[in-house]
Amino acid sequence: MKAVNVEQKTVYFIHPDCKTWACPYCGARRARLWRYLAAFGGDTLLDAGHELAFVTLTSHRFIKTPLAGVLVWRKAWPKLSARWRRKSPGVQYLYVGEVSKLGRFHVHIITTATLPTRWYKDNAPETGLGYIAKAIPIETGLECGNYITKYLTKAIAHGGWPKYWRRVNVSRKWPKPEELPTPYDWTSLGPHQGRVKGEIASYEYHGWTVSALLPELNISQ
Repeated sequence: MKAVNVEQKTVYFIHPDCKTWACPYCGARRARLWRYLAAFGGDTLLDAGHELAFVTLTSHRFIKTPLAGVLVWRKAWPKLSARWRRKSPGVQYLYVGEVSKLGRFHVHIITTATLPTRWYKDNAPETGLGYIAKAIPIETGLECGNYITKYLTKAIAHGGWPKYWRRVNVSRKWPKPEELPTPYDWTSLGPHQGRVKGEIASYEYHGWTVSALLPELNISQ
């Protein structure tokens, strides 16, 4: 992608995010972005007067592989979340999956539902999940960001996720910041490196500054 600042005689060339977790660069960048979004959402909800909890749910003891865990989760989650919403109307959440060292599938949730651990221990097994569960209070948005970073890092390291599994799942009203308008008009140069090198050489020949760093605040950092 190319953008031109005529007044400053500067041209920017960037490689856009491929939006895949499997890419080492883009996966790490997306993890940083979700850390920010988790912290922002957490602080926004706390400032609005909500309480937050961090919930860990596990697979049934007979479920011993990530694929089996995800398949069961996809059936269990609609049932469990329906009960959840009845107990906590308007609940907001953000969750990520994790694969333990033993290959077992867990889910970690940040939520406005402040139900006790006992509720999850009683309801999770009835929907097909494991008995082991835990719920603890969250005091700050920073904690939300730290939790997400911890488990997303593990999720990225595990490359055996089934197709169409989302690393991060959020409720529709999880708070997000407004997107800032970009001051640049971008032009796609396609995947042809020769074209890019030719344009860079041409701009440099005519005395332009060529840069791959944008002078904007990058919230993902």
